[in-house]
Order: sequence, then C-alpha cells, then structure tokens
Amino acid sequence: MNSPGVKALLGYDIVDGVSIDEYEAWLTDVHFPDLLANPHLDRLVVDDVVRPITATSAGTPSMEEPTTFYRIVELHFADQGAYDRYLDWFVTNPIPVDRSPAGRTHFRFYVLTHSSVTDRQHPYRSQTRPAPPPHSED
Repeated sequence: MNSPGVKALLGYDIVDGVSIDEYEAWLTDVHFPDLLANPHLDRLVVDDVVRPITATSAGTPSMEEPTTFYRIVELHFADQGAYDRYLDWFVTNPIPVDRSPAGRTHFRFYVLTHSSVTDRQHPYRSQTRPAPPPHSED
C-alpha cells in the first residue's frame, strides 16, 4: 500500500471574469476529458478547498498569513517514467490554446511529487532514505 507513485499537484483560482458555472462546464466537458485522453495519466483527484487551517494538531500557528485556493488537483501517475511519457504525449497531441487553462485558471502552485500512502498497517518510509532492515523476532 505504501508503494511510491508520482503526482503533479496544483493549486489554483479562477481568473477574474470567468464565472464558476462557466469554469466548471469547461472542466467537465473540455479540460478533464482532454487530460484523460492521455493514456499515461492514471487519474485526477479534485480537492475543493473549504478553508485554510490556521493551527497544527499541536496548536501552533500553521502559517503567518493563511492562504487558500479555489481548488487543488492531483494528477496521478504510476511512476516518473509515466509522467515523462505523459509530457511526451502532449508534444505530439497538443491541447489547442482555446481548450487550455489559458485565460481561465490562475495557477498558484504546480509541483511534481513522489508520494507514498501511510496508515496504521503501513508505516511511513521516506523515499529519500533507505528503509531500515526488517525487525527479526528471536
């Protein structure tokens, strides 16, 4: 369950002058289908931002000035190679500018990450540090 994957994470706002209804229709009918036509993208996860969280679980401030976005989207890929093939695919299959985010989306961040899933049965393992040797019980 905690096998590594690659995600592109992006946070954005809608450009002034574009209504939420117009934007959502474009995402649903145009942009997400254009992205999902690329066979190297496994899935999209759409996270609508509710509010900033201003304190950590320990009660300390999380940031000096809270920030928020309209939405954060995750693009999931099997691995770095799949992400590279995703980019290459768009070189030969470009999205026309009139179907693109240009003039609709104000990107606040867009980053590529390595990820793993951690839960009670699968402890966190840093991808930058080797895993400790297995624990042997005598």
